Amino acid sequence: MAEETEGQEIGAEAQGAVVDPVAVALALGGASREEADAFLKKLSAFLDNQSALIAAQKHHVGEQSKYLHEQFQELGLNIWQQRMGVLLRIATGFVGLAVAAGLALMIWDAVHANGLVIQSFSVPPDLASRGLTGQVVASQMQDKLTAMQNVTGSSRPPQSYANNWGDDIKVEIPETGVSIGEAYRFLKEWLGHETHVTGEVYRTATGIAVTARTGADVGGTYLGTESDLDALVQKAAEHVYGSTQPYRYGFYLENHYPVGVRPVAEERAIYTKSLSDPDPLEQAWAWIGLNNIDATAEGNMRAAVIDLHKAIAVDPDIPSDYINLGDREYYLGHSEASLAAYRTLDRLLNRSTPLNIDAQYVNPYRMFGHLNIAMLLGDYTSAISPGQSGAGLNNSLALAGPEDFRRRLLLSFARQHDGNSALAFWRSLPPTSRAINAIRAIIRLQMDAALENWPAIVASEPSVDTFREDNPGRDINAYIGEGVRPFLALAKAKLGDIAGAEAVIAAIPSDCYDCIRMRGDIAAVEGNWGRADYWFARAVHDGPSLPFAESDWGQMLLQKGDPDAAIAKFTIANQKGPHFADPLEMWGEALLKKNRSDLALAKFAEAGKYAPNWGRLHLKWGEALDYAGHKDEAQKQFALSNGLNLSSADRAELTREKGRG
Repeated sequence: MAEETEGQEIGAEAQGAVVDPVAVALALGGASREEADAFLKKLSAFLDNQSALIAAQKHHVGEQSKYLHEQFQELGLNIWQQRMGVLLRIATGFVGLAVAAGLALMIWDAVHANGLVIQSFSVPPDLASRGLTGQVVASQMQDKLTAMQNVTGSSRPPQSYANNWGDDIKVEIPETGVSIGEAYRFLKEWLGHETHVTGEVYRTATGIAVTARTGADVGGTYLGTESDLDALVQKAAEHVYGSTQPYRYGFYLENHYPVGVRPVAEERAIYTKSLSDPDPLEQAWAWIGLNNIDATAEGNMRAAVIDLHKAIAVDPDIPSDYINLGDREYYLGHSEASLAAYRTLDRLLNRSTPLNIDAQYVNPYRMFGHLNIAMLLGDYTSAISPGQSGAGLNNSLALAGPEDFRRRLLLSFARQHDGNSALAFWRSLPPTSRAINAIRAIIRLQMDAALENWPAIVASEPSVDTFREDNPGRDINAYIGEGVRPFLALAKAKLGDIAGAEAVIAAIPSDCYDCIRMRGDIAAVEGNWGRADYWFARAVHDGPSLPFAESDWGQMLLQKGDPDAAIAKFTIANQKGPHFADPLEMWGEALLKKNRSDLALAKFAEAGKYAPNWGRLHLKWGEALDYAGHKDEAQKQFALSNGLNLSSADRAELTREKGRG
């Protein structure tokens, strides 16, 4: 035990940091006073040393804390410095990218620059001192070119011109010194395709001269007095327009000048020159331009058709070829060829590949094609919708403009036998020019034929010859033979003037589908069945896709008293034009002749879907119902018929039927 205790004390003493209170008390109790005091002093000194050590340690810890705080502050500052450095490098990168992008954009824009730049003209000092500076003359030139551009509407797409500057016409204002603007101008001149116009105004012995040129062009010089300056600038602008945009300039001449003063020779020379252009596209559009001259200035539709076939031979994918061809063939009475042209137009406009047509023309052309295809197949119900949409268009297109749709819509109403709608629409037509009024008069004559208003047609005969006098050289003259006289001849025959009808029809070309049909109709009126068969067979041969000849042929056979043969023709007509109401209605009449009113009712109902406002249809429908014993329903059909357009013969028959009921 003693050894253990001794060992413990030695260990405690060796530690020097732990004082056992029990041991102290025992020691003090067994020691003298002096030993106790000495021990207490040692203990006090020991405790003081421990306190000093603890204070030193606290001071050291405080210093370490301050150092660590400073270290953390410095570390945070370094992090922010690093972050700011990164942000600065990013910002510098963005600035570099922006500069590079701006430079790339300038270069791209310069490469694609294709506008017209009019440089300041050189002018005499005395004119400049009065305010007529070179920049003022350049601005006048800009105004003239912009005005011509605004009145030149063409279906040709701007990108198809080798030297297109579109609406980008500007006056160049000279700058001095080095600037971004000067650098950009240099890039455009170096990389771009801009057309630069230069010129001068100078004095001559008799007045002044104005010269304007583009690029290496020798220029055009125009002489006059100082008071003629505006007119001289106009001529200079026309020279610039003609030398840079020949097709557009020809189109401008066509539409800017009235018929009597239109410079046809200059127009033709422009297009003829373009025929020798090495670019096939320019050649194709030149033929289209010549077609416009032949049709609208010369009234030579046959020459226009030849022009268009030459254009198609050069480039068969221009929609304007086919809308023009469909129109020209329609005027000539070549209905089958017209239908084929409009069908090709429709196929081209529904391609997914880019078209050689200005985008603003696509929708009107598509609607116009649908309208004409429907009319040429007797589907007047389907023709009315695009006709109404087109009649409300706000454009001035040479073809597929509102007036073109109005005339065809009028005929669609009439040939659907909706006399009330046709007459109402006729009365709503807005006033227009003499030339358009003359064409409307032709359409009115065709409308009266569809409504079987024969006296009105014969009464209009004296005015037919005045169409030529009112519209010399216009395309309307070609339309008189094919669009007027066949119906006039038929009207004379219907009113008993067979000799007059034969005289009129004999002077009409024999390659016109409606003309051939009318010859068959006149023979049917005469009761000359063999001759009628001959003409209808020829019409079928010339128009194999069209339903009208078979429909007329069936009507003749029904008139002859052969309902079975008539039904055979109506069947073929219905196959070609399934929405054409006429063969369906007459098929029903043929079934009535065979005492099959039950079958006739189905045909009348089907015809009613495509001609709901046809007075004769409801009259015959009522007769079929009456024969089938449906008296009340028959009276309803008679009442409907009574409120619709009826010929005098049908009106008399309706009166008899109502009296019999």
